[in-house]
Amino acid sequence: MFETDLTVRFSETDGAGHVGNTVMVVWFEEARAPLFKMFMPTLEVDGWPLILASYQVDFRAQLYYGKPVTIKTWVKRIGNSSFETYQEAWQNQQCCASGSTTMVHFDYAAGKASPIPADIRDKLASHLYQEK
Repeated sequence: MFETDLTVRFSETDGAGHVGNTVMVVWFEEARAPLFKMFMPTLEVDGWPLILASYQVDFRAQLYYGKPVTIKTWVKRIGNSSFETYQEAWQNQQCCASGSTTMVHFDYAAGKASPIPADIRDKLASHLYQEK
């Protein structure tokens, strides 16, 4: 599991005083950076080997400005050419949102998915989510 600590920016709040619903997708993407580095250590976009196939977010409680947020990131499933992440956003010792994404290892030159290399599969496997 990876943990990413974030500071809520005032601009991420809405008129009701809590974090807007579109912000969670951005935060979850930011917190997937350690997984991205397994595929592209420099995080350069030239030659980027991943595409986002789907994402889903469940909101459990409101998040507020002025208090830190921790995003926890796991790998939930590893397929031949794709993997799924599971993430949670925590504030005030409460899980306020959770979500999953499916990422595909993609060969842009061939225009199709390609198998995840064995060494990267091993790295991903070391962060597998254990059901609670």
